[in-house]
Amino acid sequence: MDEECSQLLPHVCGVLVDNRELMTDDAIYEKLLDWFKCLLGTVSAKELLDENPCIPGLFQQVLSIEEADHNLLAFSMRLVGVLAAQDGGFTYLMSHDVIQDMFGERIYTYDTWNDASIRRAWIQGLLSMVQHPEALHLLNTGGMIDTILKLLMDSSLFVASAVNDLVAHVFLMSVMLNGQSEMSRVPDLPPMALRILGHLEKLLNSIFSVSVTRSLKALTAIFRDCTDTMAEVLWSRIAGVLHSFLEQKPIQAAPHLEETLLAVTRFPALFNPEHNLWTVIHCALKSLSPVQAGSLAFGILKSKSCPQDLGLQAVCVLLQPLDYVLRTSATDLGQPGFLDELVSDPAMVENLLSKKTSCVSLLCQCLSHLTELCQKERLAMQIPHSSILSSLGLILYFCIGQAISSSPADSHLGRSLIGSLRVQKSALDAIGGLSPWPLTPQALKKTYNVLTAYLENPETDPTVLKKAFQASLKWLQAWHTSHEHRAEGRTFLQGLSPVIMKRLCSPSWEVRDTTLEFITNLAATDEEIAQVLSNAGLQQLILDLLKDPESYVRASAVTCVGQIMNNPRTSPANNSRSGEVLKCEDLVPNLMDILLHDTEGFPRRAVVKVFTDWLRKGHMENFQDWELVLAQILETSCNDLDWEVKMNALDLADVYISKILERGLSQSCPYTIGLPSSKNTVSLSDALRQCEGVGLFQALLSCLCDCDRPVALKACEILLTLKPRLCNGDNQSSDLHGRDWLEHAMKGQRSQAGAGDRQQRTEWATDVLKRIDLENIKCFLSKSSDYLHETPLSLLQDIKATLWGGEMHDADCY
Repeated sequence: MDEECSQLLPHVCGVLVDNRELMTDDAIYEKLLDWFKCLLGTVSAKELLDENPCIPGLFQQVLSIEEADHNLLAFSMRLVGVLAAQDGGFTYLMSHDVIQDMFGERIYTYDTWNDASIRRAWIQGLLSMVQHPEALHLLNTGGMIDTILKLLMDSSLFVASAVNDLVAHVFLMSVMLNGQSEMSRVPDLPPMALRILGHLEKLLNSIFSVSVTRSLKALTAIFRDCTDTMAEVLWSRIAGVLHSFLEQKPIQAAPHLEETLLAVTRFPALFNPEHNLWTVIHCALKSLSPVQAGSLAFGILKSKSCPQDLGLQAVCVLLQPLDYVLRTSATDLGQPGFLDELVSDPAMVENLLSKKTSCVSLLCQCLSHLTELCQKERLAMQIPHSSILSSLGLILYFCIGQAISSSPADSHLGRSLIGSLRVQKSALDAIGGLSPWPLTPQALKKTYNVLTAYLENPETDPTVLKKAFQASLKWLQAWHTSHEHRAEGRTFLQGLSPVIMKRLCSPSWEVRDTTLEFITNLAATDEEIAQVLSNAGLQQLILDLLKDPESYVRASAVTCVGQIMNNPRTSPANNSRSGEVLKCEDLVPNLMDILLHDTEGFPRRAVVKVFTDWLRKGHMENFQDWELVLAQILETSCNDLDWEVKMNALDLADVYISKILERGLSQSCPYTIGLPSSKNTVSLSDALRQCEGVGLFQALLSCLCDCDRPVALKACEILLTLKPRLCNGDNQSSDLHGRDWLEHAMKGQRSQAGAGDRQQRTEWATDVLKRIDLENIKCFLSKSSDYLHETPLSLLQDIKATLWGGEMHDADCY
């Protein structure tokens, strides 16, 4: 601890225990606790306590107050735990009776113990402290272990959750500190661990569901961090009880039973058949409700050691709701379903799907798991792809009222699903995820028909439409990579053009924006796929949206146009231009108008990004007077009020520098002698003059002085890369300057604007770069903008300041 902080700490402790309770902000205690934790990384707890007696004095004053402020008492408990985690700190605080009084029986008699936050802080303090044998011994001799085990049944879920971690930690620490981490039998466990295990077994065998739940949660926490050997021992004691739960109706604490089983499946030692782990899980998949069984199936399918037969059963559990949809509809050429084995009770699945809330929840869970697992080889190989897509299609048709009900069950599904945005979005995500699957032409056509129905439906919600566009894009990309189904994909693609044009004219700006995003992604996919964009009417609609009243749409239109122009085959034949192909250069006036006059930042950012992309791909170099255009872009964007526009302008500058200097380097590099050179190759000096011709150095130096720290930092990084080449290896000036000097130098240079040619301006920029300390500037800019205020000294000063403000002013701690 530095001297200033050490001098302030006694005053701070005085403020904390002031009877006027000046500290009312909980965050202050968190910041103080974080500071002490950082201190203990550099100094021992005993040394900290010896040098700062005000700390134990604070604890004693807090304990002397019969009804201490709850926030202060909770902070003190946690800080004592942090200090006592070290042997020296534990011994010191024990000798001053701080630990006994803070965590012993005395604290339970206070009315403050009724506050759940105090009980939770007590648990957190012990969790920090129990890191060595002395602290573990105190739990047993001081009677604290009894309180810990009682808190497992605490009425506060926050307390019960915290005590689960403490019980697991104490159990594992008692085994580790006794050197018995490789024990092979329960009797080998140390007394503390045996006591905890015995209490958990007692709760597990209780007739009360809440007791079983709390026991399972604590056991799950133990399994989360224990070793393979310890897991074998624990599993041998609880496997029989868990198996017996699965034979009961209803099953006690089913959700938590599923969590415990998933925690156990990560131990390879239990995969041995003698442990019956897979047998218990097999029984669980059949006995748990479809919701819990689905979560368990999803978890074990991610295990690489899951047996093949159990994996197949897990797949059946996950897909049974989709099978039910297909069975009840019986529309797929009389196909009754696609699962040979119905693992979950069919009546239970039917009951859940017959009620709106449970139907939506179960199907969303099923579809979410399917989306994540559809790329797994095991899942893809074991189910009929076409049947799954047929089921998804039925669900989506039900959601928009276009499915034909052929049974009472269909009617129930229709009433439950119609208008459900959750199911629609989940099903469309699933369909998009299934695009790589091999399918028949008939199945492909059905899938495209479903997507078309959603894209054409005027009542499709904008968020659902976005999902439909995303799924369509994935299927079109899959069609492009496969030569087998080009006809179906091309037919679908051709039918999209009128749909897209209609959506671009939607009164909803979200729909227009989503449609533009889809067109942009489509144009970036491939020239052949993007041929649909050659429609002149579609192109004109996109150009018109550059003047849309909504800024998000204008920005998306800019990005869309930029991407379309990247693809020469999709450049439209514009009727207003007498059939001439529209080029990137033709759009420059429109884009510059946005950059100069648009009042919102999003479109301006998009414009600079488009120009950067065109420059990178070589389109801008085909412009007439392209360097003049680039100079205007840099001058405008580097003076923009939006810092992200300036960041994008620096990206543009970086791309230009790379292109120009690569040409200059190619001629100066000795290894290129004798190799054919590009006709565009220029010398390094010519390259630098070109940079100056577009105002590059002025832009970079201006951004280096910018008040937005990220802009200045990025400019500094570019200049650091540029400096060795620009200065041509000359030695740096011995007297280096900072940004203040640079601002003054730039003002002087601007006052002489117009004087001199490019060569003189380049020499000026070279001279300036030699004389500014870029390394030091970068170091300064890399620090957080508020680093001067987020210091321990600032924190302590603010807390002390409240002493003079009394109750009228609280601490303004960073």
